[in-house]
Order: sequence, then C-alpha cells, then structure tokens
Amino acid sequence: MRKFIVLGIGASMFFLGSCVESSQKYKDLSARADSLSNVAALQNQELEGMFADINDITAGMQSLRDAEHFLTLEAEKEGKTATKSKQQLAQLKNDVQAITEAIAGYKLQIARLEGKNKSQSAEFKRLIAGLNAQLDERAEKIAEITGQLAATNKELAAKVMEVKQLTQNVDSLNKESKGQKLTIAEQDQTIHMANYLIGSRKALKDAEVISRQGIFCPPIVSSQAQKADFINIDVRETKSIPLNSKKAKLLSVHPADSYILEADGDGNLVLKINDVNAFWKQTRYLVVMVG
Repeated sequence: MRKFIVLGIGASMFFLGSCVESSQKYKDLSARADSLSNVAALQNQELEGMFADINDITAGMQSLRDAEHFLTLEAEKEGKTATKSKQQLAQLKNDVQAITEAIAGYKLQIARLEGKNKSQSAEFKRLIAGLNAQLDERAEKIAEITGQLAATNKELAAKVMEVKQLTQNVDSLNKESKGQKLTIAEQDQTIHMANYLIGSRKALKDAEVISRQGIFCPPIVSSQAQKADFINIDVRETKSIPLNSKKAKLLSVHPADSYILEADGDGNLVLKINDVNAFWKQTRYLVVMVG
C-alpha cells in the first residue's frame, strides 16, 4: 500500500513539474532571467572596456608626467644658459604641442567614458574627477612651459638682431678703418713724395722747365716747371739717382753738403743724397741738367 502511495506522489510531482514548465508564467520568468543574464554580461563587458580605457589613460598620464618633467628641465636650463639654437627650440615647441594634443585626447576619452557609464557611481565619479584634475594640472604646467619657451624665443630673436647690428657696426668700422688707412697711406705718400727730372739743356728748355734771366745768366728753374713730366719718388726709399751722364749740374736749390756726385764704373755720375731732410727741405722738385 505504501509503495503505491510513493509512486502516486512521484507521478503527481512529475505531472506538476511538467505543468509548471509548460506554463506561460514560467516561460516569462525564464526569458526575463535570460535577458538579465545577457544584460549582466554586456555590463561586465562594458566595465572591462571602461577599465581598459582607464588603465590606458593612467599609463598615458605617467608618460605625460615624464615628458613634462623633461621639458621643465630643458626650459629652465634654457632660461639660465640661453644656448639653444632655433632648431632645438623648434623641437621643444613641437614636443609641447604633442603633449597638448595628448591632453586634449585624454580629455575627450574621459568624456566618452562618462557618457557610457549611466550609473555614475561615487567611486567612478571620484576616479574621473581625479583623472580630470591631473590633466588640468598637466595642461597648466604645459602652458607655463610654453610661456617660458616663448620668452626664450623672443630673447633669442633679440640677440640675433643684436648680433646682426653688431656685425653691421663692425663692418662699418672696418670700412671706416680701411678708408682711414687708405687716407693715411695717401697722406703719407704725399708727405714723403718728391719729383725729379733729368735732361739736357735743350730738353729742359723745350719742356719749359728752365729759363734764363739774361744772355750771360745761368739757366734757372722756371715757374712753369711743375707742369713737366717729373718722375715721382719716395724720399725715404730713394737715396741715389743714376744720372747716366759724365757731366751734370743741379739747377734746383739743394744744400751742397746734403749730396754728392760720384762716378760709377762706367764713369757716369750718380747723385747720392747724404741728408734726406736737408736735401728736400727747400724744394721737392729736383732738376738736373746733364750733357
């Protein structure tokens, strides 16, 4: 009798379970459970993606801090020494621009994360606020470095202009110095320049270098003598003048003790000046009649 009762209860339970599984309410509950399971899976997948993005941003933050530290050192060193070239300053400006763009990119990525997370838990908000605060701090530091580089670039431009002006001044001074040297050289040459002319009586007369006051008067140097083709000499370098004649007479006025006439190996006379200052003191035009 008990055996039949147990079998009866088991059959009833089986029948009851079959009825429950086949009921509409059970099907609705099962579908809802599946939907919740799918939602949970999607949420987990979304959370995993969000944490991956946050990890990327955090790692990027460290890279930004490292780059910012390097740029800070470079900017401070540049401000103290001002030795960098335009090319190096341009590279620093490019690095600053790259960091600025990276900060903007991370800001946009964080904004997208905020849009994805609908729950906006306190922990999530605290995390996002911390990341934004760090990015704001990085942006402020980069702005400071940008100002330092701009000031350095302005200083460099001023120094380039100063060097250019100094170069122009030096060039001007060099030109002026050359002009002064040329003037001094010309003046020096003029101061130490003398002229001589050697010729026969007839040649000197024809050139209007000599004239006579009377028939029995000796020839003298004419007032028109300077128009003749005299030979220019530097009195410091000319101490003797070959006359190429066995007979010669000085018609211009020179102290007798300031020169001598000596014969060379061929018997031709040579004018040798013993006292340069005394010889050229009265006149810088030497006229010698030969023949």
